[in-house]
Amino acid sequence: MGAYAPRRAKNIERETECLVDARAEIVTLGGAIVLALCLLLSVVAFGVSQLPDVTGLQRSILALLAVGSWLYCIDSVTERLRLVGHSVEFSAVLSRRRSIPLAELESMLLIYNGFNLERGIESIEFRRRGQKPDRISLGPCWQRHKLEAFLHSVEEALQDPHLLEEVR
Repeated sequence: MGAYAPRRAKNIERETECLVDARAEIVTLGGAIVLALCLLLSVVAFGVSQLPDVTGLQRSILALLAVGSWLYCIDSVTERLRLVGHSVEFSAVLSRRRSIPLAELESMLLIYNGFNLERGIESIEFRRRGQKPDRISLGPCWQRHKLEAFLHSVEEALQDPHLLEEVR
């Protein structure tokens, strides 16, 4: 084959991977930012505790901030979504375990919230017939392609390819 030979057409359709157990990971941009903030707060808290002019209240506040940031980091990294039987289960070490039954599911909404501290970085809203929507707020340690692959596997399980709606 010469340099000017026609190239073979590549298969443009990408196979969507089926993922029934998705986990948050520290190796993401959000995870790196949270880890950097935890380390920074820990170093500042340790450094300030060595200064003689700092009051006990100031030391306590910095220690609480450092411990709180580490707890948030641990909770964010341990988030997990699983497709178990006829429900989606959300769990994390420090968060409340949630189970959303899929029997009456009408649609799923994947919402990107930016750096909204109240709702997390991304959230998934499960809309069911005749009930208030269930919203799961996710932390910053999710890889979007894994999250989308998980939601597509929920679509496949329910045999409804148009169940997922995205809002950016």
